[in-house]
Amino acid sequence: MENCCILRLFILVSLGSSMTLACGKCDPDVPCPPLPSKNCDVVQRPCHCCRECARRLGDNCSWATARCASGLMCVNDDGEALVKVPRFLTYFKGTCQFVVIQPIVVENTDVMERRQRI
Repeated sequence: MENCCILRLFILVSLGSSMTLACGKCDPDVPCPPLPSKNCDVVQRPCHCCRECARRLGDNCSWATARCASGLMCVNDDGEALVKVPRFLTYFKGTCQFVVIQPIVVENTDVMERRQRI
């Protein structure tokens, strides 16, 4: 089950990085709002003209929001986690959370026992 989720996550991230977006032009006469000088991980979303603060711990996240701040991932109710939610994943909605990535234990036997089976 976990291998399936990891594979799906890898495919989603791979597809998201390979897709291109057609964006409109930014109007240089429209000023961007000022950003706070503290506690702001500055990001710029595709197809948005102004930079903004990344989402913080506990904030809602999706393809339509800025990405989560450094060290956080957008995690949905199924436990799927993405650093950036690609635009084509319109159904993906979550909250910004800390995610600990750990190796998956495939088999819990010592080396000698595995050699004997081979």
